Amino acid sequence: MADISAFGTVPNVLFAGSNIQTFIAGETIVAGQIVGMAATGVSMTIMAMDATADEIAIGVAINDATVGERIAVACTGCIAFVRNADDTTAVDAGELVGQNDNAVKGTVSACVAGAIAAGIALDDIAGGSYGKIMVMIVSKPAA
Repeated sequence: MADISAFGTVPNVLFAGSNIQTFIAGETIVAGQIVGMAATGVSMTIMAMDATADEIAIGVAINDATVGERIAVACTGCIAFVRNADDTTAVDAGELVGQNDNAVKGTVSACVAGAIAAGIALDDIAGGSYGKIMVMIVSKPAA
């Protein structure tokens, strides 16, 4: 496994769906990043997700935003493009995906047992690339 070193452009993030909610960016956010409430949350303010304890993804950023700007988020039921956290390991269609501990925030990887998933991969997502997920926040059952 080799983490990607930069969050490349994800064109046309929203593929389908209408459950779009508006939040406030708590940091610079890039379209296609998995986003959610910070562990020490501020009302209606989201962050790009990583493996910080007690942070749970709520959707995928549709547009770029800097601190304090409004940002549209594709929430449950939407189909959106996201970026694989790993340069070499693919995610298979049908796998649950969730936030990753990559230094590049907002990326996804296949979920491990007991993890909270941000969605299910609809495409095979090659290492270092991007693909579609159905946004759905669920806990992957323990093995």
